Amino acid sequence: MHEWGIAQDLVDEVKRQAAKNGITKVTKIGVSLGKLSHLTPLSLKTCFKALTKEDKMLKRARLQVKKTLDHAVIIDTIQGEA
Repeated sequence: MHEWGIAQDLVDEVKRQAAKNGITKVTKIGVSLGKLSHLTPLSLKTCFKALTKEDKMLKRARLQVKKTLDHAVIIDTIQGEA
């Protein structure tokens, strides 16, 4: 189940970028999900939700997924509170 690993990498990178930018509580994450990544928005959101349900920084974060034609999973935006 590669969805779990990709979602974990996403969580780790969002936390790194949020901390670097002084964000203590993430409220919204925008992600571009490439068609060739073989992930569905639902599978990514499901894994993300499971990984963050007890995380103080991310438990209230809303994941918005935009489908693209490439193969990458890219973080477009991170919004939150300081």
